[in-house]
Amino acid sequence: MVEISILLPLIIFMALSVLSMVLLGWAKMITSDAAREAARYVALNLGTAQTKVDEVIQDGSLKTANVTGVTVTSNTNYVTVTVGYDQPSLVPGLPLLFGGSRWNDNFHITSSSVFKKEKP
Repeated sequence: MVEISILLPLIIFMALSVLSMVLLGWAKMITSDAAREAARYVALNLGTAQTKVDEVIQDGSLKTANVTGVTVTSNTNYVTVTVGYDQPSLVPGLPLLFGGSRWNDNFHITSSSVFKKEKP
C-alpha cells in the first residue's frame, strides 16, 4: 500500500505529461499545415488567410478560439503566413519546464510558411 501511494502520483504525472507532449506534437503538425494551406490560398488569390486557417484548425480537431494570430506578409513574388496557437497543457506547470510563462498553462506554437505567387 505504501509503494502504491508513493508511485501512483508519479505514474499519473508521467502519463499525463506524455499525453500532453503527444497533443503538442499534433497541434504543431496541424498549425504547420494551416500555415502552408493559408499561404497557398492567399498566393492563388482564393480568399483570406484567416478563413483557411480556421478551416484547417477545425478539420484537425483543434479549437479556433486558441488561435492567437494569423499574420500575412506579401511582396511581389511570395506570400508568408505565420500562425500562432496556444495548446493547453494537461499538467499545470509543464509549459514552464519548456520556457513557457509562469502564469499561463499553454504551450505557444508558431508556424510559418512561404508560398510563391502564381502569375496569371
